[in-house]
Amino acid sequence: MDTSERVGRYVRMVAVEGQGPELAGALLRVADDMAAQPGCLAYVVNATPDEPDAVWVTEMWTDAASSEAALSRDIGESGLGEVLALLTAPPDYIEVTPLGGPGLPA
Repeated sequence: MDTSERVGRYVRMVAVEGQGPELAGALLRVADDMAAQPGCLAYVVNATPDEPDAVWVTEMWTDAASSEAALSRDIGESGLGEVLALLTAPPDYIEVTPLGGPGLPA
């Protein structure tokens, strides 16, 4: 696999006050759906210990086309509609290129 084609991102989302656990649950349901999407290497939902209403998602994809195809589906189909309803603002993204390490195919 050509690692230069991989795409990744860290996505920070902040829920309406007190709704952090609901946001995390909704994102875990999205993660279940993403696991079945072609090209998804990882879709990990992370809690933030010092920010109970913030949730981070770590995404890794084999290429940009796979990521775009999975994320451009109908938001109801993937469960993203439920996530968006819980947010105080649009998500913040950090784009990265996954290079390797434990758990990531060579």
